[in-house]
Amino acid sequence: MMRWRHLVVLFLGVVAVGAAAEVELVYFWSATCPDCLVMKAYLAELQEQVPELRVVAYEVTFSPDNWRMLATLGQAYGLTKEVTPTVFVGNIAVAGIGLAAELRIEEEVLRCRTEGCPSPLDRLPDKMRRVLSPLEIVLILAVGVAVLLLFWK
Repeated sequence: MMRWRHLVVLFLGVVAVGAAAEVELVYFWSATCPDCLVMKAYLAELQEQVPELRVVAYEVTFSPDNWRMLATLGQAYGLTKEVTPTVFVGNIAVAGIGLAAELRIEEEVLRCRTEGCPSPLDRLPDKMRRVLSPLEIVLILAVGVAVLLLFWK
């Protein structure tokens, strides 16, 4: 009887150690950003290595609401400006590409897989920052130029 208990305890221990937490990574990208394609490829490779990784991607060029989410989440993580690509995972925010960015992301993903981390979106406050997206700025400028051209004589 003692043997069975030991086997059950050993089995449960192996299952508990082998069970890794799901890791949510939030990725903001732009349709006009070549660096974003590099980051997207890196994240796809990382997902293959870490099956518990779930990437939630938001395109910001054509979605002002996604831009405001980037700005708000960036502020919650202590970023001072909005750029793409930007990755949020665990306790870190990484803007841009490169080996240093990839190593920071991988290290945090592995830490979160072992220790567990809440979704970065949990840091979002109830209200988004009131900022204009690049698309909105371009539209405002285009309308302003059109109005000026209409009344220019």
